Amino acid sequence: MVVHTTRLFIDGPMRRVLELAAAVRDSEGTLPLDAELRRFIRTTHATVATEWVCPIETVTALLDHVAGLCAEGVEAAPQEFHDLLDRAGAGTDAAAYLHSLARTIRTLAQNSQDDYDELPLSRWEVEVRFPRLSGFGVNWVYDGEYATLQDSLQAAVDSEHPYCGEFLAPLAAEAQSALVLFPGKQAMEDRLSPVVEWATPQALRHLLQAVDDHMQREHTAPS
Repeated sequence: MVVHTTRLFIDGPMRRVLELAAAVRDSEGTLPLDAELRRFIRTTHATVATEWVCPIETVTALLDHVAGLCAEGVEAAPQEFHDLLDRAGAGTDAAAYLHSLARTIRTLAQNSQDDYDELPLSRWEVEVRFPRLSGFGVNWVYDGEYATLQDSLQAAVDSEHPYCGEFLAPLAAEAQSALVLFPGKQAMEDRLSPVVEWATPQALRHLLQAVDDHMQREHTAPS
């Protein structure tokens, strides 16, 4: 099988959905499948760009298409795909299982809700939704190069000039989103800090202020 066709089976939405289903089965009842698929739908709906590239309808169509290939006895699918499918479906009929996943996602998508109190963000959702905040800690905080978090924040802001729009604007957007999704110190400690260890409401507000100060100082057109 040519490489670009192989990716159909082992990457993108096919891989993500099957990995979630496998994690549910590995959890032995701790994780409900519907909840993880609702999180997948919520993540897809989180940005216009994601929906533009691969809407949920495309994901379910792909699942049904690959189910049809399995029913026809496709031999060219890579072993990595078969292994993941076996983990997710635990040996059930591959085509029937993929069709079932597609139907479940369609049903859940018709009544999708973004109630974070009812369905808190999982660790994998945080990693997907806040990649820049996660990377910020690795690059600027955890190695102890700077004496204080405030120094780390300022050094990071200053380091990206003059290409601030590519780094600082998305970083600030994630910080603001985190303050909205995790209001208060306890909510942030419970849901965001296990993944983004340095994040507190105060730290994120300091970050936003540092970015805003820099933008006003360095990137405001003269009046």
